[in-house]
Amino acid sequence: MDGLAAVTVVALTVGAPLGWMALLNRRDRRKKGLLDAVFRQLSSPDLRGRIAVRVQSGVLSPRSVVAVDVLAASEKEMWQIMARLAERLSHPVRIEVTGQVDPHFLTTMAVETTGRQARPCPSPATG
Repeated sequence: MDGLAAVTVVALTVGAPLGWMALLNRRDRRKKGLLDAVFRQLSSPDLRGRIAVRVQSGVLSPRSVVAVDVLAASEKEMWQIMARLAERLSHPVRIEVTGQVDPHFLTTMAVETTGRQARPCPSPATG
């Protein structure tokens, strides 16, 4: 019985930190993947220097938050950014786009995606 107790103590002592490290690694990979996807979608020259992106991801939860702050954006531009991100992000994610539409107030628009990647509908052949 002493051998089994020793193995159990060693497994719990080593297993708990290894499990926690695996969860943190998964979270960091998810954050990096989301950040890369966001930057691919927002890499247009007119947005350079005007956006700030923050990605939050939970250790135990698959849900993430992508917050995009846009400098000097119109409401239409904010909706375009949100639609572009919602169409391309494959994780279940909450997208928050914040910008100063009115000179006195910040506006935040938010949408939650379901995690399914949108696919364009095939167009009928014209000929």
